[in-house]
Amino acid sequence: MTAPPSPGLTRRRLLVAGGAALAGSGAYPLTSVAARARRSPLARAGRFGSGVAAGLPTERGALLWTRLDELGERTAPGRERLRWEVADDPGFGRVLLDGVVDASSLRDGTARVQVASPRLEPGRPYWYRFATRTTSSRIGRFTTLRPADSAEPVRIAFFSCQRYEHGWFTPQALLARDDVDLVVSLGDYLYEEDATPISPERRDISGLPNGHVETLAQFRARHRTYRSDERLQDMHAAHAVVSIWDDCEVEGNWAGEGPSSGPSPVGERAVPFAEKRRNGILAYFEWMPVPRPRGVDRFKVYRSLRLGRHAELFLLDTRQYRDPQPCGDVSFDSGPPCATVDAPRKRLGDAQKAWLKDRVPASDATWKVLGNAQMMMALDVAPGLPSQVDDWAGYGAERREVLEHFRARGVRNLTSIVGDVHSYFAGDLHTTGRIDGRRVGTEFVGASVSHRSLTLPGLSKDQSDLITGNLTLTNPHLRFADFRRHGYAVLEARAQELRVDFKGVSTVRSPTADPVAVASFRVADGRPVVERTA
Repeated sequence: MTAPPSPGLTRRRLLVAGGAALAGSGAYPLTSVAARARRSPLARAGRFGSGVAAGLPTERGALLWTRLDELGERTAPGRERLRWEVADDPGFGRVLLDGVVDASSLRDGTARVQVASPRLEPGRPYWYRFATRTTSSRIGRFTTLRPADSAEPVRIAFFSCQRYEHGWFTPQALLARDDVDLVVSLGDYLYEEDATPISPERRDISGLPNGHVETLAQFRARHRTYRSDERLQDMHAAHAVVSIWDDCEVEGNWAGEGPSSGPSPVGERAVPFAEKRRNGILAYFEWMPVPRPRGVDRFKVYRSLRLGRHAELFLLDTRQYRDPQPCGDVSFDSGPPCATVDAPRKRLGDAQKAWLKDRVPASDATWKVLGNAQMMMALDVAPGLPSQVDDWAGYGAERREVLEHFRARGVRNLTSIVGDVHSYFAGDLHTTGRIDGRRVGTEFVGASVSHRSLTLPGLSKDQSDLITGNLTLTNPHLRFADFRRHGYAVLEARAQELRVDFKGVSTVRSPTADPVAVASFRVADGRPVVERTA
């Protein structure tokens, strides 16, 4: 039996000690793996060029992911067996768990295993790796969830909108070194549409001549291109990631079973949209650290995670079950709002909406955190005039229904974390999205990792500040806006307050960047008002 960890070996000290191991690519000897390989028909060799990833942590484990390059390159069906190990130290001096898992060419060479054991303790880091007979993956790390009665603060990072052609993923390099318990990917993990690259090094050629990825092979290639960024690999190796999708993992502004209700972003299609949708979703489930699809609702991504006493995270799917957008899905900046914006239409679908309306009021966590792909707050370019209707603005009736339900049920300390709009925002959440509704919570929107921001390229700081000022005038519920920075955000849930830090980078136009403190906020327990602290 393995001895229990030393009481003096704290989580923070373990994280620091493991930093060097995570930066390597299998530098530790594989003595234990080699010995066990004699008892298992492991793959003889292979490269783990896409790194490793962990997802969906529990109190006693996590889902572990990797890819064997050579297997993904095969055209014929085949599989190879890999060994995995989990240790309580970065040097793998004490291997707590090990086993084998098959990687399959039918799933692009990817492999995943759900690890769970009473030998793993809640709320502490563990290290893992995969191996063939002669090669090893880099070392990854995940932190198990704390039990529901843990009073320790919990730190959740969130990011969205990383576009390969628009820049290096320098925010991910900083996030890899940050001390957080969990990372949330809030959608647009990749973009299926080609774009003009900032340099020849960031050119992605996996799309079709019409500028869009459509086939399963092309979606797989796009994931492979994105995961080739070493900064993104470092982040995945450092933290467990839970994820939802938005639209660009499949196609811009897709809704339910169909494409955008507006003009098609794709010219002449190579495959029908239904086939493209399935291809994008299948590739997502192959490449992200999520469970393999099974059952009737096999592509379900909405779920909740309890993160100790002070936070419960509710991840939402606002694409798969929605009705088409109103107004032909047109972003408009003049004239009266479309008359059907507030008409009843589904965004969450019946089952997910019922789940959300039941689970959030039932939660006894101090802070209830909604993981949203798009803003619930209104973002009007003129008073009462939505700038676009693909987000919750086009589904105002359901937004009001859900938020009024939470208010009627006495839900305290509701906050929403969001991506999508490539800018930082913080503000107070009302039942209508605007101050004419009743206050019900707060919302924090993270900037893009690398996608160009909402403002036009080449704008000066003064010009950008003018746009920001005008937007906050027409949206008085906003407490903060920043269009210029790229980065991520960290939410810290405590007993008496919620803290949020917007963490930017100096550039995404080169492979390295310096950190930039964009802004910091707090929300007091029982008072749904965003206060800026820095």
